[in-house]
Amino acid sequence: MRFFEKVAKDENFVGNLYELDYTIAKVFVNDYHKILVKGLPHGCFLMAILKDKEKQREGILLRVIGSAEIPQTQAIIESITDSYIKKENMNALDLDFYTRSFYQSSGLSCRILGTFFFDKNNTLAFGTDVENFLAVHNYNVYKPQKNELEIIVNENFMSKSEAKEKIGVLRYASTQSYDKHKSYAPDIFLKTYDVIARRTAFFGMTRMGKSNTVKTIITAIEKLNQKTDKKIGQIIFDINGEYTFSNQQDEGSIYDKFKDKIIRFTSSISKAKCDENIRSIQYNFYSDETLKETFDLLCTLLLKDRDSDYIVKFTNVKFFEDFKKDSNEYITQERKKVLYKCILYKANFACGNNFKLKFADFDEEVPKEWSINEAISHFEHEANKYKNIDNDFVALYTMFETQNYRSTYAVLMKFKDLHSPLVSDSDYKKDIDCSLREGKIVLMDLSTVSTEIQQIYIDKLCSYIFEKSMEKFTNNEDLEYIQMYFEEAHNIFPKDDKDLQNIYSRLAKEGAKLRIGISYSTQEIKSITPTVLKNTENWFVFHLNNKDEIYTLEKYYDFSDFSHNIIRNNDVGFARIKTLSNNFIIPVQIEKFKV
Repeated sequence: MRFFEKVAKDENFVGNLYELDYTIAKVFVNDYHKILVKGLPHGCFLMAILKDKEKQREGILLRVIGSAEIPQTQAIIESITDSYIKKENMNALDLDFYTRSFYQSSGLSCRILGTFFFDKNNTLAFGTDVENFLAVHNYNVYKPQKNELEIIVNENFMSKSEAKEKIGVLRYASTQSYDKHKSYAPDIFLKTYDVIARRTAFFGMTRMGKSNTVKTIITAIEKLNQKTDKKIGQIIFDINGEYTFSNQQDEGSIYDKFKDKIIRFTSSISKAKCDENIRSIQYNFYSDETLKETFDLLCTLLLKDRDSDYIVKFTNVKFFEDFKKDSNEYITQERKKVLYKCILYKANFACGNNFKLKFADFDEEVPKEWSINEAISHFEHEANKYKNIDNDFVALYTMFETQNYRSTYAVLMKFKDLHSPLVSDSDYKKDIDCSLREGKIVLMDLSTVSTEIQQIYIDKLCSYIFEKSMEKFTNNEDLEYIQMYFEEAHNIFPKDDKDLQNIYSRLAKEGAKLRIGISYSTQEIKSITPTVLKNTENWFVFHLNNKDEIYTLEKYYDFSDFSHNIIRNNDVGFARIKTLSNNFIIPVQIEKFKV
């Protein structure tokens, strides 16, 4: 009961209700009380409590969403303007007590967020609606102070032992002249389990604090790993390299904080060469282990880029039929693979200095080793023989040879960044998947490749991890927790729901049962498919600068209460947050990430 007594102190008094229903309350206020409680900013929390102390077992939680007219509003306006007309300035007016009080009166419109009450165990609880309300004259309205606010904004914590991470402090407004020392601002905590195996969104303009908040959440999950026996793997698709490497704008990276738990991969060959602890994620297009995957990838990119007849025929070449080893068909197929590798070399796909190809010449039965240049010379010399074997060789030679003074293999050159001869024969996707299931943090630096190539890497890795988890699920095996973080999600996620079987829609709909959580950041909310948005439980919304994005945002929860503030307030780190266990949106100043 002490909770309501503390809120209902005289110094916290704001005003009285003059309208009340199940969703909206209107509060009669006076300038005197506004100053006494140090302001009533938009979005601040108020509480309506019964005047009768014997009945103070519940309080209706309110949020200020705007001003409201009181019945006397028009009369006040007429009286004031009439005084302006009669006097040169307002300072010359000699106002009596009643008139001054009359002029200082106004109204507030408040959203009803729910009810705090004491349950059967005499424990303070919160319900998201109003079970009953009395006539408005029975209530006083108060502005809770720091200690009581801390209980209100962290009402989702059932016990002190729950895993949590401080993410910032309560902040109502950009202007803070009344609270320069943050005397009203309690700490805001994130319940770590709200994020694990859930969907989390970070919306806001560039440099508004999205990445800083993501780093805080990564830290919270890693702390949970360290405190418990859980092994929650985390992978960050680092589009700009800010998580993987330090930069001048941020005070340290995730790698700097958790070096011992982190495995780094990069799309940059030069970065991989400079540090032996950074692995390259390129494919080795010459590796037989991943040859089918890399050829299929190349075919997909070629057909997306152009559909010329010679391209179509090249993509239809059969390299991977199941022939008996040492049969004529098998030997011929192996020669096709060698010719394909020669085409790659001519398209500037580099190979190691000691790279050898193994195949048998026409007049030999036992395969022998050839250097890449020896193999090219062989295929140039024996072109007619090979072309007479089948149409696959004809298609390959169309790529291999110069046609009408034009090097047709040049169409492959734009994809050479996908390849590195430094990569081992093992599949990087398999290595990353194993690391995640061991509870490691994987940083995947994709800052040096195009958006199109980034998409390919992310699509394939997400699909691989999803399929491995689904395989475990269907086999009734224990599933590991995995968290995925996507930067610039508008470049990665689909724009619509035409293909509900794409990997991101499946992660959104089925990820929870597979213990896979996704966190995504973007400044373009409307570019995210509705399937993903509808399945998102946690929302971190920073400054946005246009109404199109706000219109999409307003469809979810009660973000419409903050629409004009989100556009107007461009303070770095100032966010409106709705999490899975929070029953209402909380305005928060996010704490700066520190190593």
